[in-house]
This record gives sequence, C-alpha cells and structure tokens, in this order.
Amino acid sequence: MIIAIPLADEKLALHFGHCQKFALMKVDLDSKRILQRTDVDAPPHQPGLLPRWLGEMGVNIII
Repeated sequence: MIIAIPLADEKLALHFGHCQKFALMKVDLDSKRILQRTDVDAPPHQPGLLPRWLGEMGVNIII
C-alpha cells in the first residue's frame, strides 16, 4: 500500500492541491511498518490533475 502525504516546508500541508511535494510512504499492512519513503515534487496545480497523477504513482490513500 502507498500513502501520499502532502508537504509544505517539510510539514503536513493543509491543502493537498497547493502543496510543494508529496511524501509517498510504502507501507506493509501486516507488520504496520513503513518500508520506503520517496519524496516527489508536486505537479503544477490544475483541476483534476492530482488524483489522476497520484493514481499513476500507485497511491492508494491520500492523507
């Protein structure tokens, strides 16, 4: 499972559509452990782009 966390200044962003980057956390649900963290720059803000882009990155959940 991959969880996307929107970041602004290395903290949780209040609005994921205006964040600077996403931390993509690959998680093992059985052991409840984070297996990998990858930070990616967010694409430019466009209506409807983020859900599709995150889906293409394999994201299952957005915080």
